[in-house]
Amino acid sequence: MTTNKKLNRKEAYNLAIELRKEGKTVYYIAEGIGRSKSTVYRYLAEHYKEIRLPSLKAEIKQTLLCGNFNQYINYLDYKDLTLISKEFGLCGYDKISKILNIINYFKHFSILGLYPDNLSRLDIKKAFRQKAKETHPDLNKQYGIKGKEFQAVYESYEYLMTIY
Repeated sequence: MTTNKKLNRKEAYNLAIELRKEGKTVYYIAEGIGRSKSTVYRYLAEHYKEIRLPSLKAEIKQTLLCGNFNQYINYLDYKDLTLISKEFGLCGYDKISKILNIINYFKHFSILGLYPDNLSRLDIKKAFRQKAKETHPDLNKQYGIKGKEFQAVYESYEYLMTIY
């Protein structure tokens, strides 16, 4: 299947997505739209990002607020890990290194229960004060809370204030 006329980018993109949904191979699509296989792969990756990224961000936000972020990240597939890494400017050459980099990046956000989108210094300060009240050993003697939790909250606060 080859087209006689030269398709513009949008037409080629839409046709590539349509043909892929029909189960056609990348080689077949590339020949059909008159583009290289690498261009077809790029179109497919762009389409996946458009579809998956909004729901992935919502899932990340929810798990950061719930506190089970590490478990969530470990169950993601490689494609989603790559998408997160690209979106937040993280590196990693295999699944394990991507997971570790993502966990390290989001660690401070998860401790304070924040999400990095549209975050301000005021938001960080509010979250810190709330978590400090919950974890400060002098304020919570009856619960037997140790200073390590509060120390982690304070370190996260300091770190986030330096980058925002």
